[in-house]
Amino acid sequence: MTDTLSAIDLSAAPCRPVRFGEVGVEIERRPDGVLIVSGKASLKPYDPNLAAAFWRHADQTPDKLWLARREGAERDWTRLTYGEGRARVASVAAWLMDRGVTADRPILVLSENSLNHAVLIFAGMVAGVPVTSVSTNYSLISSDFERLRHVVDLVKPGLIFAEQGAPFADAVTAVAPDDAVIITAAPGVAGAVDWSELAGFPAPDLSAHVAALDPTRPARYLLTSGSTGRPKAVIHTMAMATGNTHSGFQAMGDAFAWDRQALDWLPWSHIAGSSLMTNITCLGGALYIDDGRPMPGRFDETIRNLKEIPLRYYGTMPNGYAMLADALEADDDFARRFFTELRAMLFGGAGLPQALHDRLQRIAVRATGQRFVFVSGYGSTETGSAISYTWWEDTRVGIGLPVSGASFKLVPCDGVYEVRVKAPSATAGYFADPAQTAAAFDEEGYLRMEDLADFHDRDRPEGGMFFAGRRAEQFKLLNGTFVTAGRLRDSLLGRLAGVVREVVICGDGEAEVAVLAWADVEGVRRLTGGAVADHPAVTAAVTEALAAHNRDNPGQSSRIARLMFLTDPPDPEAHEVSDKGSINRRMVLKRRADEVARLFAGEGIGPAL
Repeated sequence: MTDTLSAIDLSAAPCRPVRFGEVGVEIERRPDGVLIVSGKASLKPYDPNLAAAFWRHADQTPDKLWLARREGAERDWTRLTYGEGRARVASVAAWLMDRGVTADRPILVLSENSLNHAVLIFAGMVAGVPVTSVSTNYSLISSDFERLRHVVDLVKPGLIFAEQGAPFADAVTAVAPDDAVIITAAPGVAGAVDWSELAGFPAPDLSAHVAALDPTRPARYLLTSGSTGRPKAVIHTMAMATGNTHSGFQAMGDAFAWDRQALDWLPWSHIAGSSLMTNITCLGGALYIDDGRPMPGRFDETIRNLKEIPLRYYGTMPNGYAMLADALEADDDFARRFFTELRAMLFGGAGLPQALHDRLQRIAVRATGQRFVFVSGYGSTETGSAISYTWWEDTRVGIGLPVSGASFKLVPCDGVYEVRVKAPSATAGYFADPAQTAAAFDEEGYLRMEDLADFHDRDRPEGGMFFAGRRAEQFKLLNGTFVTAGRLRDSLLGRLAGVVREVVICGDGEAEVAVLAWADVEGVRRLTGGAVADHPAVTAAVTEALAAHNRDNPGQSSRIARLMFLTDPPDPEAHEVSDKGSINRRMVLKRRADEVARLFAGEGIGPAL
């Protein structure tokens, strides 16, 4: 079946029509080599008050679906309309204001995505109390609650929401301030207030109050991943959220069906999941909460949902796309159903291997005779999610160009560009951290992204840009040569597709570059008839792939000396993997120092000579 896919000529297959917006690009070239790259078309006027947009949808389409999630023993969909949602938001907001919960003591949410979680986020906006949603890993996987304690010390919550009760009891006991109010919707936490008290609180008509809200005040504190240190609390406002929605939607047109329905698993403690929920709410769409995860044993739930809910737009992380490709290849009926309505899929431009991109396109062509638009975006927690997209049809993996209202300041750095940005959705800084806030901006007010990028073709900048790695992932070899780990990772994942699922580039202070890797279990099974990474067929495939890479990349900073497979998966509790499934290189190298030492002692698979 894989051989049949590889024979499909993507260049000969038509692409499903998608209406993109008119953005264009303007470039200012400065004498020092700095470039200012901006969206040419102006951002159209919009209401920055997200809560007011929600209120309008409840007035205009009260019976339209807002959120749905599978609940109960039968795992049937529980649905919440805009009208029902507004009533609950009004009740919870009125309770918050009646109890005197203020912005000085924000709300902390420990729980996973849910209908009540969304209601509390919007109730906080209405009551003027910022909400911080925390990764459930901080409460359910951690043994010492160190990161959760750091967050509590930072934001000093006056109210903590632990919806499921008992599973969060130890975390609440360990970190909750003595005067914090604890809210649960299930037994298990002593002294907690039941959610029903908030949801059933009598609420006056809050329409005038909502219309008068200041959209520039903090509405949420979103935590950074902490991959380069302890998590920071990024200040988010309603104006940031709506700026991100309208600039993205103006650029992407009907490629992004935010005003229709979407299915998503990404946690609201992470900017990608949080922004999709607010984008959909801002435009009056419907969000189905997916309790599946792109990991063995949990992806079946995602497949079940995808088989049931027709989508015009879908987005996930690269490992989720790899698992989706496995499922689509194995089930032609599923592939036909999945691609019937689909027009576009989205990925973060930093991570999707070109080979996986092409594989999914070939599955679509086999199922429907047409390619779909595979778009990419680029942004961060500090920018309120993506501020650049490929707002055109493109077959290359990249990060696109800035949307209307956004500008990139590209500063020459080691042969590529360091990225700095301005945008309506960019944060003003970090909560309770003036030093980090000051360091985050340059002398012209551009936010330092700490990322590297370059144009696919510098003579044709309108063709877009590609991600060249995180500055923090750059390291030096023993002779002082810089290695760009992000760029090497993407290249190797393309070469090793079907054998390797993820790699970590190693070599800090060493004489050569080497790689730790996790096997693609499904790919290895197809290749060998089993799941053994040390099978001769796997060794041969890795040997040839490394040799091909080295022929094209002979320099010391890009040539790979050897690759060694890791036998145990990345550990979320050790912060090796984030909620979205990305690998924290720094933590992997720290935790697996013994494996790194063995790698540079000569263990592993080398390239063919």
